[in-house]
Amino acid sequence: MDDLRPADPARRRFLLLAAGGALALGGGAFAALRSTGDEAEGSGGDGASGGRRLIIGVHADLTGPLSAAGRAQERGVRLAVDRFNSLDGRPFRLAVKVLDDQGDPIRSVRVAEEFAHDPEVVAVIGPTSDEAAGAALSAYDEAVMPVLTVSALHTTFPRRADASFFQAVPSYASLAVPVVNRLLLRSGADRLGVLIDRSGGQAAHQSGYSASRLTPRLTAGTAHPRVVPAGTTAFGPVVTDLLPHRSDALFYAGDAAGAARVARILADRSHAGPRMAQHTVMGPEFLELAGAAADGWEFVAPFTDATAPAAATFTAAHRKRFGAAPAAWSAEAYDVAGLVARELATLAEAAVREASAGVTPSGDGLPDRSALTAAIAAARYEGVSRSYAFDDERRQLVGRDAHLYRVEDRSLRYLGPAPEPKS
Repeated sequence: MDDLRPADPARRRFLLLAAGGALALGGGAFAALRSTGDEAEGSGGDGASGGRRLIIGVHADLTGPLSAAGRAQERGVRLAVDRFNSLDGRPFRLAVKVLDDQGDPIRSVRVAEEFAHDPEVVAVIGPTSDEAAGAALSAYDEAVMPVLTVSALHTTFPRRADASFFQAVPSYASLAVPVVNRLLLRSGADRLGVLIDRSGGQAAHQSGYSASRLTPRLTAGTAHPRVVPAGTTAFGPVVTDLLPHRSDALFYAGDAAGAARVARILADRSHAGPRMAQHTVMGPEFLELAGAAADGWEFVAPFTDATAPAAATFTAAHRKRFGAAPAAWSAEAYDVAGLVARELATLAEAAVREASAGVTPSGDGLPDRSALTAAIAAARYEGVSRSYAFDDERRQLVGRDAHLYRVEDRSLRYLGPAPEPKS
């Protein structure tokens, strides 16, 4: 095929960049970024042979309860596609197609089916929530669609036959490791009170249960879990039971309203021990409801911050493109979209080599979903937020890289990567 002739100098430069990992954000590579028309509905060529196009889908909650996260992820994917399309000699153009599931599992199924039936869509970033991800898996699995979520942390998504679902984020259970490490190993406390508030749903249950279970495995301390019903407003007695000493540590797994009530109780009692809530509590609601009592609370989160040194170049590019600093989850979406783009480029390079050797490519010579799934499964990728690799059994993220935040003067401050245990 003419499209797969031996690479000209521009294409060779592209292939060298792709093979060398330049599609990952780093150093001065991002300086060449330019804004492109990346809507999937667009048409026409842009220098790629025949105007060939592949689409990365964004399956997101754009108008529901997690709309801020969904919008941030959409922006991260768009930046990654901009980066790819700015490279000379690329063998195809990437575009973005965005569909809103409104945070509704039923609508999530319809979104997945639309992406699955679109032959130009080679991979999907999302869904945003645990519930939306679980609902969509069957439709994506049947289509062997590579799906990479950066914000669905459910610990036990069902295993799929074609293993094309990649959980590119630490699970709630994985995040419990740096939580326990921070609360006990670094503080000298030997008792951890774990308050599981059912108002936080499955995320609270999995986070709190994991922290309680892992405490005796990771430390010489003891965990004391308590579960309260959804809607609980009187936390005084349970806090007294959990924290008999002023130096005891507390991990709250629940919602922002409950965390604020607990924070005010601890402040009234001048509690001196370390206290932390799960990352789902982070945000304006907790800060407003807790007021000054929020100061000193910490969070282990699976997303990086715009002020992180490793995110400096990404943050500058985001400001240039969107006029604002990136929000939580944007860098992670950028990372996995860059991983997809790199693997697509590598597969295209292999097709060019086969064509040069006289091998007739299958189909139109563009990477297909099955090949991309296999490539992602074997990949290792250094992103802005973390390193990415996936286990063979469940396609879960290898490692538990996380980020630490603390409230100071009623504002969230990024402290850096969450520390790993010494042993």
